[in-house]
Amino acid sequence: MKKLLLLFYTFLCFSLQAQDLNDIFANCLISDTESNIARANPIHIIEIDEENNRIKTNYQHLQNLLVQATEKQSWFITQSEEASTIVEILKVDVESGWITLGETYAGVFNMDEGETLEFFNPFINYTIINNQPLFKDYPTYIKDDRINYIQAGGIIKRGKNDYVLLTPVVFGAHATRAIYYATSSDLENWSFQEHKILDTSQIPFAKKTGNVFSTGNPLQLKNGNYIVLLGVELPNGNYTSAYMMLNEKLEIVQAPQEIKIPEWYGETQNSFPLAITKHKGIFRVLFHRRSKRFIESEVHEITTKNILKAFNQNKGIISSKIIQKAKNETGYIRGKADDASYISYKSKLYILLGSEELPSEYLTSFNREYGLLKLENDEWIHDKRSPLIVNPMTIHNKYPAYEWTSDHLGGFISPIFHENYLYLFLTFGTDNPDYLLAGIKIKTN
Repeated sequence: MKKLLLLFYTFLCFSLQAQDLNDIFANCLISDTESNIARANPIHIIEIDEENNRIKTNYQHLQNLLVQATEKQSWFITQSEEASTIVEILKVDVESGWITLGETYAGVFNMDEGETLEFFNPFINYTIINNQPLFKDYPTYIKDDRINYIQAGGIIKRGKNDYVLLTPVVFGAHATRAIYYATSSDLENWSFQEHKILDTSQIPFAKKTGNVFSTGNPLQLKNGNYIVLLGVELPNGNYTSAYMMLNEKLEIVQAPQEIKIPEWYGETQNSFPLAITKHKGIFRVLFHRRSKRFIESEVHEITTKNILKAFNQNKGIISSKIIQKAKNETGYIRGKADDASYISYKSKLYILLGSEELPSEYLTSFNREYGLLKLENDEWIHDKRSPLIVNPMTIHNKYPAYEWTSDHLGGFISPIFHENYLYLFLTFGTDNPDYLLAGIKIKTN
């Protein structure tokens, strides 16, 4: 009998766990009645009760607004670009359809019938680790050089309680950037190490006092070394795609060199790699095509069975496809696209894609947001609810503790699973400094 109960309990626990990465995300930003990406059916006001400060909308799934945030933060109604109007939701009556409003924390809410709006609660999906930037003593100087900001540059699990986060550090107003690192035993308490791994003075083809950054989680090879993708600033100011190899001691065992795929290196290409993974025997690499205006950017993917042959000789490439061309897209992926990370979950492969909105009458953010794609039959399929990760923006007027998160989000998200959580290391910011490195975690069961 005990064995049967144990088997039943095991089955129950297994069935309660999300079998699909999409399932661990809720709809934190609701902009459309059917699809946030298509944006064909915006939510609008259909009835007003001014005396009781409540409205009805054409949105039919109000039960989604009853989902509790990670620390029971409120749902909001937003209007205008970058959620410049923020109105707290006090009560949702699913039966009658009435939404009772509370205080307006930013802007002026237009309650007229026909006006568009969005529902928003970023904390439906994540908790900010310790509700503060990643380092208890956040460094502002390295030696005598003032730090502009620190970003995530890929995470390595070296052992059971041994994690390394590569941290590109920006000095000045994006004048120079070098790669340092931080260490942790539990992914929540981190120590920044003032030990430089790489700067552009060590790269023959780089601008000597320029920028180099790492992107995507380093990929460990059979010999134990790690491929680290690099974006390297060239003397003419463009970027080129490159890589190097580190060992577990974070020593460079292969010097940085350009990836010899013609479309992705050289002075005129202006590109850099975003992420690398190996899935079902195939290596996959994402590349970012920069544009002169930093808008209408592209994300491409190549596949190969021999990554070093592809990188060093431009041989053995199976496919080369465009994942996103912003000027042809809609919704949150219409603007600048400059961040994408692979995530493997229960033998399936996903991409967390960071992109920006373009201005419109009802879109929420003119800054980076993250949506999810899933690989199905060798095609990348968007989760229509995307974006699923959006920064808190102006809700710091309700929750002052989040003021440091209210402007930027992202910049080379570094993902890792640990003890029933998906951890994502990224940057928030308020423009002073540009960004603050932080971590968020998303419960997976």
